[in-house]
Amino acid sequence: MSSTISARSLVRAIGPALSGGARERAALDAELRRAFGASGVALTDSGTSALAMALRSTTPAGGIVALPAYACVDVGAAALFASVRVMLYDIDPNTLSPDLESVERALDNGARTVVVAHLYGYPADVPGVRALAGARGAAVIEDAAQGAWGSLSGARLGALGPLSVLSFGRGKGMTGGGGGALLGFGAHGRDALALAGSPVGAPAGVRTLAVAAAQWALGRPALYAMPSAIPALHLGETIYHPAHEPRAITAVSASLVRAALARADADLMVRTRHADVIASAAAKANSVRCITAIAGSSPGYLRLPIRVNGARRVNGTLGISRGYPETLAELPELRASLVGGEKLPGALELQRSLVTLPTHAFLTSRDVEKIIRWLVD
Repeated sequence: MSSTISARSLVRAIGPALSGGARERAALDAELRRAFGASGVALTDSGTSALAMALRSTTPAGGIVALPAYACVDVGAAALFASVRVMLYDIDPNTLSPDLESVERALDNGARTVVVAHLYGYPADVPGVRALAGARGAAVIEDAAQGAWGSLSGARLGALGPLSVLSFGRGKGMTGGGGGALLGFGAHGRDALALAGSPVGAPAGVRTLAVAAAQWALGRPALYAMPSAIPALHLGETIYHPAHEPRAITAVSASLVRAALARADADLMVRTRHADVIASAAAKANSVRCITAIAGSSPGYLRLPIRVNGARRVNGTLGISRGYPETLAELPELRASLVGGEKLPGALELQRSLVTLPTHAFLTSRDVEKIIRWLVD
């Protein structure tokens, strides 16, 4: 996933890094409230921290949380930090949205909170899950870390409430070199935010500035081969990072996210244009199946996910990569916390066949041609 950081935003972030960034954090708080219609915002050092806070506010220690079986490993790390037990539900491999029958079984088997994640900018059926959870008195947390400005029934992903998580890490739709946010909506969301507590500290983030600059420099397809050739980066692997006590967003990340927020609509237009061109070619390619967005939705196209024959080789130098190589059921750190025995055919199919293609603004017309050639060949 490529960074959307610009050279101008990197230069602009130097000032907040030197001043402490209180003004940047306050401005980002207000801008996120306006953009998503949130009644409250907690700015954190990562999306993982934001999710850990959300889980602590909705689920007592030892309670059961239903997680998507096919998701970022950090979702599992947040659950472990929150000291909850985990029940996995399946994903529809055709849409990347929750299998509602599987969610319903998790709720009937004791899940008190359900986390719903939008994958690669493709909207997940949060309203459908909320209807099931509401009938059983359970909470729902929307994980919009990969929402990428997509929408569902006219509502922006991340605004489907009552609690939603954003991430500003590498490759997200609004990249800040790090950081995250927990959004609350209405009275219920405000109460949940109060229970979640506040992240600690207020770092300037000089290291974040260096990391963000590296992401900007290496984000172009012409340079993909460099990080892909460094084994120590573990690109394409599942690397588990334990969650920690939530900290506040750095001043640098707050500044970078504000810049990304200002250009989010323009970035979405570029990603959509690239996705439309590539998807058109993918629909005609042999042994390739496109993901279908659920009814009433518009994807944010953080990446373009497709399903391919398992024998097809990916091409990291073009930014073409496999999806998550393991389901959460296979995460060693999570096994002791898993309860239930749900079969997960959809998640296993995605593990076997999902490939994602780049859509970001750094792609040139020549890059798009190379990706299409890979699809056809």
